[in-house]
Amino acid sequence: MSSNEIAIRITNLSKHYQVYDAPGDRLKQFVMPRLNRILGKAKKKYFREFSALMDISFDVKKGETVGIIGRNGSGKSTLLQIICGTLKPTSGAVQLNGRVAALLELGSGFNPEFTGRENVYMNASVLGLSKQEIDTRFEDIISFADIGDFLDQPVKTYSSGMYVRLAFAVVVHVDADILIVDEALSVGDAFFQAKCMSHIRKIVNSGTTVLFVSHDINAVKALCKRTLWLDRGVGREFGETANVARAYGQDWIKQANAQHLLTDQDATEGSNAIALSESQLDKLSLATALRFSARSGTGHAQYLAFQGFCGSNPIGILPLEFGSLLRLTCLIEINESCERLVVAVHIKDSNNQHLVGVHSGMMLGLYDRSWQKGERFKVEFKLPVYLHAGRYAITALISSMADVTQYSDVKFFDWLEDVNVFEVAQRNPFPLSDLVEIEHEVKFTVS
Repeated sequence: MSSNEIAIRITNLSKHYQVYDAPGDRLKQFVMPRLNRILGKAKKKYFREFSALMDISFDVKKGETVGIIGRNGSGKSTLLQIICGTLKPTSGAVQLNGRVAALLELGSGFNPEFTGRENVYMNASVLGLSKQEIDTRFEDIISFADIGDFLDQPVKTYSSGMYVRLAFAVVVHVDADILIVDEALSVGDAFFQAKCMSHIRKIVNSGTTVLFVSHDINAVKALCKRTLWLDRGVGREFGETANVARAYGQDWIKQANAQHLLTDQDATEGSNAIALSESQLDKLSLATALRFSARSGTGHAQYLAFQGFCGSNPIGILPLEFGSLLRLTCLIEINESCERLVVAVHIKDSNNQHLVGVHSGMMLGLYDRSWQKGERFKVEFKLPVYLHAGRYAITALISSMADVTQYSDVKFFDWLEDVNVFEVAQRNPFPLSDLVEIEHEVKFTVS
C-alpha cells in the first residue's frame, strides 16, 4: 500500500516501564550499575520491567475509522498517547500524515483561571488553528457546547459537564485530518453522549481518519470497519470489526468462567441450526440436538435446541413481514446444580450491532428455583418484528445471577452466537426509516 494512502502507520511499537518496589531502589539503580562497573562486579537490576505495549504494528488508511478495544490495562491509552506525541515509545515508530486532534483527557489543556472564551482560543491555537480560523468556527463551537452565560466566566466555576462539553466542542471543530477519540462518549449526560455520537458520525462520513477507543462494543461496531484488539500490551487481533468483536466477546466469557470452560471440541464442533418442528423440539436429546459453531460458557446449563418460528414455519426460510410475531423456542438441560437462572436472547443486525434483547428476568419457577443435574425445561419468547428491512442473527444466553453484585459477577453457562439467522421484508407502502420501531401508544385530543 502506498504511503500516500496511509494516515497512521505504527511499526513494531513497544513501551516498557521500570517498576520499583521501594523509593530507594530508584537511587540504587542510578548509582550501583556505575559503581559495580568500576569494581568489576556483576550487573544487578533493582527494578521490574513492565511492558505496556509489545511490538504493535498496524496501518490506518486515510478516511478510515478504526476501533481499538481491550480491557482496562490493555495498553489502549498508552498507544494513543504515543500516537499523539505526549509519550515517547521505548522502541518502534509512528508515522502520521496530517493534522491530529485528540479527545483524550477532555479539558486537560484548559487554564482554570481563564474564561471559557479565552480557553477556546488558547486550546484551538494549540491544536493548530490561526486566530482567523478560530473566529470562523467560534459560533459553531459555542453553539455545540451550549454553556449559556458561563462563556465569559472562569472555567473553574464550571460543572464537570459544562467543562467536558466545551472541551469536546473545541476538538471536534478543529477539522483535523486525523481525530483520535478515547472514551469521549463515556462522559456527560445521555443527551450530550447522543450529541457527541451524532457529530462523530458526521466526522466519519466527511472522510476524516478516526481512531476510536471505547469499551462500548456496539459503538465500535457501528462506527468502525476494522478494529484492533489489545490484550495486556499485545495485539491479539486486527481485522474486520465483526470478527474481532466476536473473538473479544468469546474471550471475555472464557476469562470470566476460566475454571469451568467447555472443551475446545465442545466450543467449536458443529454446524448451523437445522429447522425443527415444535413436536421434534420437545423430543431432542444431546446426541441428536443441534451442535453450535460459536459456543462459550461454563456448561452448567446448555441449550439442547433453539429454533425461531413465525406461525408454524421455522424462520430463515422466507422473509418475515414487518409486525409479524416471532416465537423463539428453546430446550435447555441442566448439567450441574445451579440457581437464579436467566435465559436471554439478543437480535443483532448485519453490522453485528445488538438492537433488541429480551430475557426471562425473575420469572417465578425459573429464577427462584434450585435446579438439579439432568433436569430439562423449555422457554419460549414472543416478540413482534418491528425491524428495518435486512438480515438479522440471534444470540442466545443462559446465565446465573447467584451472588451477583455487579455485571462482572454474572456467570454465563451457555452463550451461542448466530444460532438463528432470518430476514425481514421491507414495510409497505412506507419503509421504516429507523433501525427499530418501538411498540407505543398515541393519544389524540382536540382542545
